[in-house]
Amino acid sequence: MISEWTTIRAADFIEFNPRLSIKKGATATKIAMDKLQPFTKRIPSSEQAEFFGGSKFSNGDTIMARITPCLENGKTAFVDILNDGEVGFGSTEFIVMRAKEGISDPQFVYYLATNPAFRSVAIKSMVGSSGRQRVQQSVLDELELSVPEFSVQKRIGAFLARLDEKIALNTAINDNLSMMLQTIYQQCFSSFKCGAESGVLADICDYSKSKIAVSALTLSSYYSTENMLPGKAGAVDASSLPAITQTTKCKVGDVLISNIRPYFKKIVYCQSECGCSTDVLCFSPKTPELSAYLFSTLYTDHFFDFMVAGSKGTKMPRGDKQQIMAFSVHKPSDDGLRSFNEIAIPILEKMEDNRRENISLSDLRDALLTKLMSGEIDVSGIQL
Repeated sequence: MISEWTTIRAADFIEFNPRLSIKKGATATKIAMDKLQPFTKRIPSSEQAEFFGGSKFSNGDTIMARITPCLENGKTAFVDILNDGEVGFGSTEFIVMRAKEGISDPQFVYYLATNPAFRSVAIKSMVGSSGRQRVQQSVLDELELSVPEFSVQKRIGAFLARLDEKIALNTAINDNLSMMLQTIYQQCFSSFKCGAESGVLADICDYSKSKIAVSALTLSSYYSTENMLPGKAGAVDASSLPAITQTTKCKVGDVLISNIRPYFKKIVYCQSECGCSTDVLCFSPKTPELSAYLFSTLYTDHFFDFMVAGSKGTKMPRGDKQQIMAFSVHKPSDDGLRSFNEIAIPILEKMEDNRRENISLSDLRDALLTKLMSGEIDVSGIQL
């Protein structure tokens, strides 16, 4: 048993890439690299696929990207979506980390992997050609860790996990609210209900032409195709601000959509003044009353399919701004729009409240993480 805050070699504390078996050609649960979201513990989705190679893992394991830029972008997750005893698989670019029974706690191992001190060593160890650098496993094996005794590990892991569980709950609530809003939108405006008339997107919005000083923006109020998340999952803080004087200004009620590879379906509803890169389209409603309706229209798969169909380019396809504005819409009547907004606006406000709470929880978790991992905070009073 490890005594309190002992120095130990990483390979003696963590089982890297444990030996697991899946029969070739067998169908199993696959977690692809693109399924992981930056600095998010929860794995949002998986798929069933035939196994012909890749990393293998089970519940309780931590998977961490070992290739640039995925590692720098924070793609590290905790596996808990498999059935009991099930072995899943994923990218060959994952490093799988498993706790050693009686020595390390699975939750603690995950938070250790997300600790800036551990990540820094992994990132600095990367070698290879530009754009394809990978972590050197041998460097991680020999890394000296300062870790507490097993009972303390469990307390630290359980405490941080509660914060991530609340973040995951808020995210799930927002996913349900998004589906609810789409259902209401479809019921209200499909087949020209609510007094709607036929029109095109240009009838209800314009592209923003306003500019904002980059110096007035923060990492939380700047959006680019890099920090907007695929699958209509919103966005995370930007890693940096652009090295230019001005960029596109976005106001409350605007809708942002990444114009690079539109099939990724990256969309954000602006709840405060912000800015976006030239690779992001900022749709501004003609009137504030159209904001929720515009967002709901652009959120549909039908719109993204239309945008993809008109995109130009092969390697980095971009939407055609003129073609996009020709998208067919139902122009709602004043009464129909008023009825829709009575339901839609509170939903959007609740989603924003949950999003802001998640930001606060993430900041708290990250602030506590380094202190807990260094022993600065006494966890003896935490109840498991």
